[in-house]
Amino acid sequence: MSSFSIISHKIDPTRDQVARKPDGSIDDNDRVEIGPTDIAFAEWAALGLSPPNLERMRSTRLQRIVSQLRKRDYAGVLCFDPLNIRYATDSSNMHIWITHNPSRAVFVSADGYVVLWDFHRCGHLSEHLPLVNEIRTDGAGFYYFVAGDQEKAVAKGFAGQIEELLRTHAGKNRRLAVDKIEIPGLRALDAAGIKICNGMQLMEHARAIKGIDEINAMRCSLATCEIAAAKMRQLLRPGIAETELWSVLHAENIARGGEWIETRRLLARGQILGCRKQGREG
Repeated sequence: MSSFSIISHKIDPTRDQVARKPDGSIDDNDRVEIGPTDIAFAEWAALGLSPPNLERMRSTRLQRIVSQLRKRDYAGVLCFDPLNIRYATDSSNMHIWITHNPSRAVFVSADGYVVLWDFHRCGHLSEHLPLVNEIRTDGAGFYYFVAGDQEKAVAKGFAGQIEELLRTHAGKNRRLAVDKIEIPGLRALDAAGIKICNGMQLMEHARAIKGIDEINAMRCSLATCEIAAAKMRQLLRPGIAETELWSVLHAENIARGGEWIETRRLLARGQILGCRKQGREG
């Protein structure tokens, strides 16, 4: 066990003594867990939609990853992509920032052991997740902005952590799937004699099959998007700036617990119409 690990407790004797939201998360406005707001839950209920059961969905997703690992005889998978981290753990922290500052990672072994590396001083944000066995807050950020001239040394230390986990959970199996990684980390893993395999392929195959909870989550998400789009229509008027109208979608999304919107344009005017036409024809 690492000296800088936070061990997530599997059994909470107070679990059944607290109020819970429709998705099974704790009904506490002071919680650190990110999720739908009461506005969203009320709208979904009015539409007859069932929210996903988060506990079951998390367990199912982990099982899918483990199944793909065993199918390929991999010792484990190491993920830096924030979407893959979210899929494996349901943990989200500075999602957009992490896409270009890879300071978070997750390791899932073929026996289902999960280690999450979070940004420094952020380990408490994932303590509520029961399937995360360890939270570490040191070592996964070995890119230049964070590590500077010590990036090779930090990467070597991180590779040592991975090597330790492989020995503990996979014995002599050195086949590690990695979705994406900074060059210093890749070279450090190579130097440790770890065989790197295609982690993005593995994660995409795990994510390809949707269960009932994921389908329910998509239905709820689409309903929220449609409600926000309807609000945009209400405020649409001659002369309104596209950016002003677009801000409504962001505001309505955030009000319901949404974290971010990935694309920017409405494709409603000007030269960008060519992009839409090309997309339709191509």
